[in-house]
Amino acid sequence: MRTFLVACCVLAIGFSTAAIGDDSLAKVSLDWAHAWQAKKLDATLALYTDDAVFMDATGSRVAGKPALRSFFATVLAQYSAQPTMHSVSNGSSGDLGYDWGDYTEIVMPVGKAVEAIGTKGTYLVILKRVSGRWLIASQMWTGNVPVPVKR
Repeated sequence: MRTFLVACCVLAIGFSTAAIGDDSLAKVSLDWAHAWQAKKLDATLALYTDDAVFMDATGSRVAGKPALRSFFATVLAQYSAQPTMHSVSNGSSGDLGYDWGDYTEIVMPVGKAVEAIGTKGTYLVILKRVSGRWLIASQMWTGNVPVPVKR
C-alpha cells in the first residue's frame, strides 16, 4: 500500500508541473507585437515553428513558414500597425505552452489618405519549446473590426 501511495504522489507531481503565469510565454506575444510594429518580417517569422498556423479575425488560415512569409509581407506592405498586448493567462506542460489575452491595435493603411482602423479583441497563442526556445505553433485572433487584406 505504501508503494502504491508513493507512486500516486510521484505521478501527481509529474502531472502538476505546469507553470502558470510564466513571463517567458507572455514575452513571445510581446516580442511578436514589437517585431510586427517595427515591420521586421524576419524577426516576426523567427518567432514561429516551421509548421505554424496563423488564423486571423476574418477566419482565414495560413499554414507553414513559406505561406506565413508571403501573407505577412502582403499585410505589412498594405498596413502599419501599433498593437498593444495584455496577457491574461498562460502556462505550460512539458514542451507545450499557451498565452492568451486581450489586445488593441491601431492599423494605418500604407500610402493612402484613409483613416486609421482601430480594433480590439482577444488572442490565443499555442507555443512549442524547440531547442529550449518557445516558438509560436498556432496563433488565433478575434477582433471587433477585421482588417481587410488584399491578396
